[in-house]
Amino acid sequence: MNTVKIKQVDAFTTQAFGGNPAGVVTDANNLNDEQKQKIAREMNLSETAFVSQSAVADFKVQFFTPNTEVPLCGHATIATFATLYAEGKLDQSKNVFYQETKAGVLPVEVIKAGNQVTFMMTQAVPQLAEVELTREEIAAGLGLAAEDLIAEKPLKVSTGLWWLVIGVKSLAKLSQAQPDFSAITAMSKKCGFEGFVPFCLETAQPDCSFHSRAFCPMDGINEDPVCGTGNGSATAYIAAHNLLSVDGETAWVGEAGLEVGRPGKVSILVSKQADKVTTVKVGGSAVAVLEGELRF
Repeated sequence: MNTVKIKQVDAFTTQAFGGNPAGVVTDANNLNDEQKQKIAREMNLSETAFVSQSAVADFKVQFFTPNTEVPLCGHATIATFATLYAEGKLDQSKNVFYQETKAGVLPVEVIKAGNQVTFMMTQAVPQLAEVELTREEIAAGLGLAAEDLIAEKPLKVSTGLWWLVIGVKSLAKLSQAQPDFSAITAMSKKCGFEGFVPFCLETAQPDCSFHSRAFCPMDGINEDPVCGTGNGSATAYIAAHNLLSVDGETAWVGEAGLEVGRPGKVSILVSKQADKVTTVKVGGSAVAVLEGELRF
């Protein structure tokens, strides 16, 4: 019988049962990809992360949804490095570590402020592309009308994972949206993105910069509570369109998860050069809520 130690960790929150839960296995050296996929399906969380040895970085990290492996996951990265930190597996003489992912070798910074420890991940260089979908099709996928969307056209955006980013005019419309998940799945498959990330600049909490949701039914997740790569893609879109000003390395806060009862906040740093978004970092805290052993 094989056994593997696993934790469930809530990311982008300082309180249990908030933010976005991820499974974390910090010693996956003896697991093959088929076993990792089965474990992720058993955990039935939006992502489960598996840490193993790397020849090119401090750690190799793989991310599995219940259905498939994905190149990068923001909240599972935060959960993973919070767990490695708690288990004493991060060299205390360093504050920047590198993870080998299918989106590239990316840095994660450990930031200590008083009793609070946060983890900031640099995501892949932003890419923005147009899609062959009408505003009406996209709005209908969200259960909204075309006039509910902002003037700027929705775009396919990646900071490690492709999302369709859509600006919505009001918080009320975004929060009350009832998506058509079969339509979102069909559009995701047709155009090559994980799902929809609608956002608005109106927020529920005054200290936040924008509000977002993330719908990825193609991956077996109808709504991801607080999505790290989704927030990264929304950040790149907002900065590229100058919807919020960027001056040097600029700090924003993304809010999400309120609609599903798992509120969380994403710390964001965004930079531009020559009117092009060059760097997106997302981060936050995490709380371990469950630990145990899987036997198979």
